[in-house]
Formats: sequence, structure tokens, C-alpha cells
Amino acid sequence: MKEQGFIQIGVTAARDPITGNYLPPVPLYIEGDDSASASAENLERDIGRLLADRMRRYIEECRSLGIEFPPESE
Repeated sequence: MKEQGFIQIGVTAARDPITGNYLPPVPLYIEGDDSASASAENLERDIGRLLADRMRRYIEECRSLGIEFPPESE
């Protein structure tokens, strides 16, 4: 197993207890290894496929309702 450092998996931000506003975001990391890298690649591929399918269905629905897609620029 080859060590690959760390992989950023997201960000988090706490809230200021006085104002309720978000404090600066802090990145979240996991220790990277071959398994983590493969999982990250699979996730990126799966989320890309999911978002492409949702966009395809959105465009088809717009067109079925007579809404031009992409909309004309003003």
C-alpha cells in the first residue's frame, strides 16, 4: 500500500454562539490510501452520472412544456 497523504472530503463551519453567523470554513480530510483514492474516484463518477441524468430530465421536461432550453440571453 502506497501512502498518498490526505484527501479532502468536505468542509465544515461552526456558528458563532453570539451572532449565530458562520465562522470561517475548515476543510475535512481523511488519510489517503489506495482504497480511499478508489472510493473518491467512484464517488466522483457516480455523482457526475447522477447530476447529468437529472439535468437531462430537467431539459426534457422544459422542452415538453414548451420552455426553450437553454433560455435566450437578454
